[in-house]
Amino acid sequence: MIRDSQPPKKHPEEADPKGLRIERIAFDEIHPAFLDTLDETSVPTVTGVKKLVYLFLAALCFVLGALGVALPVLPTTPFLLLTSYFLIRTSPRLNRALLRSPILGQVLKDWQQDGGIRLSVKIQAISIVIAVILATLIFTPLSMTFKVVLVVLASIGILVIVRLPRLN
Repeated sequence: MIRDSQPPKKHPEEADPKGLRIERIAFDEIHPAFLDTLDETSVPTVTGVKKLVYLFLAALCFVLGALGVALPVLPTTPFLLLTSYFLIRTSPRLNRALLRSPILGQVLKDWQQDGGIRLSVKIQAISIVIAVILATLIFTPLSMTFKVVLVVLASIGILVIVRLPRLN
């Protein structure tokens, strides 16, 4: 469910034959109060043991996502999306803090609001993967088998990044 963060703009040219209008939602500037595509009041909050399990899973996914920033074979975005999923159900305040993060917040907002990743983020991710893999291959005395496995895993990671929907 997407909330309107901006007042709807009138576009008379966007009417269908039945007279129904299609309104655009501007995502260029996000209203400060609009920090998540989920309406926090409509998401059921968990309690008791389930809350503890969700908080543990949120922490685990966050750590794995943070490790994925440095490790090219571990994806970052899916783990951060899972972190947000668990936090919105246990602690909306922590979820808002995650979305306000200057490093991770914009990527999560782009994915949740528009279902894609910016081209600049894709280029950065692929560049980091290539740089880390090249440095590992050049500067570490790994066996050839391990180097081949590393290159195959990195190639799969790059393929996943390339196939993610891109934002215009």
